[in-house]
Amino acid sequence: MDFFVSQFINSLALGALLFMMAAGLSLIFGLMNVVNLAHGSFFMIGAYTAISIIRVTGSFWLALTVGWIPAALVAL
Repeated sequence: MDFFVSQFINSLALGALLFMMAAGLSLIFGLMNVVNLAHGSFFMIGAYTAISIIRVTGSFWLALTVGWIPAALVAL
């Protein structure tokens, strides 16, 4: 039973991430009529930073709070 609950939560999280990326792409394309593929790069930078923090410190919550900062700096 734990396996199914875990799979359900993982699928909800992945679906939310894919929705956020798709919503960002469609919003940019709808407003500017330009396909901006940098969203995937920013997502990758944030995810790489978060997984690096998790491997070094072992803290998911620290990675969640700090992982977005390098992506935001690159976007700026």
